[in-house]
Amino acid sequence: MTDASASLTIRRAGPDDLPALSAWRSDGPVAWVDASRFAAELSTRSYRPEWSWIAEEGGRAVGRALWWGTPTADRPSTLDCLLTSGATGAAENVGAALIRAGRDAFGSAAALEFNVDVPPRWNDDPAAVAAVRWRDAAARAGGFTRRTERVSFARSDADPWPERSTRLRFGAASDEAFRELFARVAAGSLDAHTLDMVDREGVDALADDDLAFYLSLPGEREAWRAAELQDETPVGFIVPTRTAYDASISYLGVLPEHRGLGYVHDLLAEMVHVHHGDAQARIVGTTDAANTPMRAAFERAGFSLTRARIVHAQ
Repeated sequence: MTDASASLTIRRAGPDDLPALSAWRSDGPVAWVDASRFAAELSTRSYRPEWSWIAEEGGRAVGRALWWGTPTADRPSTLDCLLTSGATGAAENVGAALIRAGRDAFGSAAALEFNVDVPPRWNDDPAAVAAVRWRDAAARAGGFTRRTERVSFARSDADPWPERSTRLRFGAASDEAFRELFARVAAGSLDAHTLDMVDREGVDALADDDLAFYLSLPGEREAWRAAELQDETPVGFIVPTRTAYDASISYLGVLPEHRGLGYVHDLLAEMVHVHHGDAQARIVGTTDAANTPMRAAFERAGFSLTRARIVHAQ
């Protein structure tokens, strides 16, 4: 396709473009995919030539967009790396054209996201602010309508393990029981995605979507646990899973009537023990930047802040 407003040619990459896709360099503050990682992810099919897009002007490459997906997927889920050359204004135009091309090809109604990873305190760095700003503009012009800042944490099994709860007990529960729990914890949630989906589609749709999503993640379904008091009063749940690379604090929830009593610490401690007890050396977790209770829980459980992520979604 040609973007007349920017005099650009935007095209899907092919196998012959792999050297050019690998040749990109960046010294900016935004995390990017270098040649080594690109090659490694190509070998697993998480990156693919046909999931990559190139912007050209006058026969010269001026932009690259790499979309990521699971090795068995028929289309990607995340725009993982967006790089351009030239001034900020040109970068916005090139970036928007690359995003539109990918969204048009992969289905704008699909659950696509564009992730921008920056240092935890990126707001204090003018270069990072500028890099985020033009990507924000490109995301909006490219069709993404929601923006959420999230923060990521990590810990290792060498860090002190938090003490396990003595006031809660954890047990297995059916998919139907977890679907009900997903619906119940939505009330009063601080999570931006939860609030948006409930507003647009309702709590039942959210619960269905949550159950399907977490069942689709790597990890053992048997590790999911419902939490209750000693008298069997339900309090919440934990969903330990994995990312493509690490053990993950995917989801924990406290029922509305039990919030404010510190149960988030009990639930997170249990998840740490589940993962490290399963010989997982590293655990990662992410929460919205505005979710101060969850951020405090990560810190109390021995996690360290590792990055901020700007998530653009539909």
